[in-house]
Amino acid sequence: MFAYSNFSKIPRRELLKRALFLFFIISFSSTLLSSEKYFDRNQLPQLSQEILDDSQFSYTKEVVKADSITPVQTQRVRAFKLLARDKSWLLEDRYNPLIIDIDNYLIDGHHRLDGIKELGIKEVRVLRVNATIEEVIEAFDEYRDFTPTYEPEKD
Repeated sequence: MFAYSNFSKIPRRELLKRALFLFFIISFSSTLLSSEKYFDRNQLPQLSQEILDDSQFSYTKEVVKADSITPVQTQRVRAFKLLARDKSWLLEDRYNPLIIDIDNYLIDGHHRLDGIKELGIKEVRVLRVNATIEEVIEAFDEYRDFTPTYEPEKD
């Protein structure tokens, strides 16, 4: 163990430099090891069960906790937000399943997930594609959507 007296011999400026160095190393390391992924909306394909059925990807139908899904889309489409004001269809379970990858990253259904979370719905129906989000993005390039977007407000 280090005694306080050991640090008293080191000049205060040197201690500050060492502390800042450690802070930056830890911050940089956690950034590199972070599993968060973000994509612009126009990078993500707009998928449905029918499109998946016609592809080489397998998927499973599941019910998962809403808070276990990681959204990756950085923008939303304003027109869809206006349509989502009446969320009774979410409460009545009349929505298309969300599409997630093997690691629970959300591929399609960001507006639905926003509404589901606003309403406090705990479990959601999903189609879990047996691939990573990067593999899905690459395979379904022709299903990308270039509708103008906006940045959602941060909570």
